[in-house]
Amino acid sequence: MIDMEYVPGRKYCFWLNMPDHHQKDFLSALTSSNIDVRILYYGAVPEHRQLMGWDATPVLADNECYIVPSISSLYEMKDWRERIHIIPGIVGNRFLMELTSVLSKNSCKWVHWSECVKPGINRLLRMPLRILYGLKIRKFALGALAVSKMAEKEFISWGVPNEKICWLPYALNPPRIDHDKDVTLELTTKGKIIFMFCGVLCKRKGTDILISAFEKLCKKYNNCLLALVGPDTKNRYYNKLVHSKGLSEQIVLFDAVRADRIGNIISRCDVFILPSRYDGWGVALFEGASLGKPIISTDRCGAAYHLILEGINGFRVASSNQEELFNAMEKYIVAPDLKKQHGKASYEIAKLFYPESNVKRFLSAMSLLDKF
Repeated sequence: MIDMEYVPGRKYCFWLNMPDHHQKDFLSALTSSNIDVRILYYGAVPEHRQLMGWDATPVLADNECYIVPSISSLYEMKDWRERIHIIPGIVGNRFLMELTSVLSKNSCKWVHWSECVKPGINRLLRMPLRILYGLKIRKFALGALAVSKMAEKEFISWGVPNEKICWLPYALNPPRIDHDKDVTLELTTKGKIIFMFCGVLCKRKGTDILISAFEKLCKKYNNCLLALVGPDTKNRYYNKLVHSKGLSEQIVLFDAVRADRIGNIISRCDVFILPSRYDGWGVALFEGASLGKPIISTDRCGAAYHLILEGINGFRVASSNQEELFNAMEKYIVAPDLKKQHGKASYEIAKLFYPESNVKRFLSAMSLLDKF
């Protein structure tokens, strides 16, 4: 990726699929910096996100509004030709495809911003479409903003030249710890190390690998606990799995925790783990790091390449590799002092991903890409 310089003074419009508390801090920081920003949502918070603790009816700022996913929403904006349009989202979305086409035909400035694509058969089947979209970016867009190094590689595979790619991760403030809204871990924790995962309990998040690695850990040590925080949506599959392995006293499962209370529960753990088979970014990893926790994740999690300094504040292991995950977790049991040492490093590293830093990255990227 390319280095960026800061030059202010442009007007922007973000087209987002729904209000997202993970994006809100960054967008609020942009607005607070006296930058002219409009934020348009072409969808509402879906039910599965609500099950994860997302607010279904968030309060919108004056520069935010819901729109109908129609090109008419563009024309209703009086100064749409003057703005740089930020197009996050899924390649292949009919509305976004039409939007980028209209912007291109009218010689308007726009930028793509996204994570990398989830691996699998659908990725392969839709690759021709992404190559065509890459051609559109190369020919008409200012460029592309890559959420992670994984996304940068993805964009290059679409044919987007490296000089038209800048890095813009997701950025947010650390979760608040509000003792008036305490979420109690009903565990006997004295003298024990608490490992924690927060997210939907599912195969993509690697919950099964984590349970297997922890089961092996329990056979060797009796001073560890695992808290799984998130909805178990597949007929309580993971709840049943924990019981079948006889780990009910060592593994505690919690349903989804509201976003404004997640800080309370993460603050209770010793080591935060995100064992995903795939995560385009993985905001939960930032939440753990920003609260001063050692972090463990996989080589298929976008944030792991930016938030983890190997052996300094945590460990990055191979996706789906139970043995590597076990070895990383074991390090915090055999060397307890690592928890404090790595936790301090995580706290400092997380500061690089606060919204104010991302505002500078964004403005610098826009200034640099607008030269092409």
